[in-house]
Amino acid sequence: MDAPAQIIHGDLLGNVMFEWGQPPAIIDWAPYCRPAGFADAIVLADATCWHGLAPSDMLRLADERAEGRQHIVRALVFRIATFELLGIWDAEMESRHAPAVAAALA
Repeated sequence: MDAPAQIIHGDLLGNVMFEWGQPPAIIDWAPYCRPAGFADAIVLADATCWHGLAPSDMLRLADERAEGRQHIVRALVFRIATFELLGIWDAEMESRHAPAVAAALA
């Protein structure tokens, strides 16, 4: 991929806090040097696997960026590899990720 890299948050979805009348606060900073679209893809993949976003919506939103689907594939590989290395990849994790993986690879 030829997308330029920048510092991104590698786990943004669950790490933004909101308080009425205040700007959002980003916590648990996980910096990575990756293309901006990769950060978007991590949010979309996590939303699909953990928060009920439909896989078709994940792809539709990913397609709004150049290389969006490639970023989705890489985000899912990143998440799965991380869970495997942490020793928490199991049948439940696989079932959570299967619809997103199937959509990304279709």
